[in-house]
Amino acid sequence: MRIFIKYFFLFAVILLLTECKPPVYQKTTTSSIQLDSNTTQNKDLVNLIKPYKTKLDTEMNEVLVISADEFPKEKGKPETKLGNFVADLSFKIGNELYQPADGDSIDFCLLNFGGLRTSLPKGPITRGKIFELMPFENELVIVTLTHDSTSSLIDYLIEKRGQPVSGIKTGIDEFGDTQTQLGNPHKIKTKYKVLTSDYLANGGDNMNFFLNPIKIEPLNIKLRDAIIQHCISENKKGKQLVGKLDGRITFE
Repeated sequence: MRIFIKYFFLFAVILLLTECKPPVYQKTTTSSIQLDSNTTQNKDLVNLIKPYKTKLDTEMNEVLVISADEFPKEKGKPETKLGNFVADLSFKIGNELYQPADGDSIDFCLLNFGGLRTSLPKGPITRGKIFELMPFENELVIVTLTHDSTSSLIDYLIEKRGQPVSGIKTGIDEFGDTQTQLGNPHKIKTKYKVLTSDYLANGGDNMNFFLNPIKIEPLNIKLRDAIIQHCISENKKGKQLVGKLDGRITFE
């Protein structure tokens, strides 16, 4: 992405300006470099970087949408407003982008709580805040799984007591039985298409059920960009972000 290219350019400039002298090694366990604006070299560096930093700050401070709710990063809950929000928008955008050769759409979405790195506040949501939420370069992919692998996925959700999902309801009822609703209950399927990130598709977070897929299809969009796209779209419609909890993962 252009923003990261700018960062690399700035780092390269810093290296070029500072490599005039060989490093001096001292017999100390720790060292520090004091940077100030008293030297010509530092002033030149600041002046060189300033226009890029100004533009980057402007982009990161851009307000994408207003949130009517707070979306806290919570632990130990089967579902959260933040997890539902990201999974739902990913599922929606994934289905909009996906053009299946076999005519079968995406069945459901599975992400992970660990990939969501911060909360979203009530009020203005900036582009920079979405970068804090999703700092990774993870891309959305569609993994086609066998029925057995999908069953292992459900077992994983129960064992972990939840992860961000969309298009699926599962949990343990009062009798201790696993209950799962996935797509049309009257349609028996031998394979399922799961929207997830490329990190998880490669077995991240011990999601080993993804490791022997029937097929993996990239959507060529970063998860972060999908979130940004959704925020901009909602703002254009005059809508604010509203969180929801609907019992998609339950434990009686």
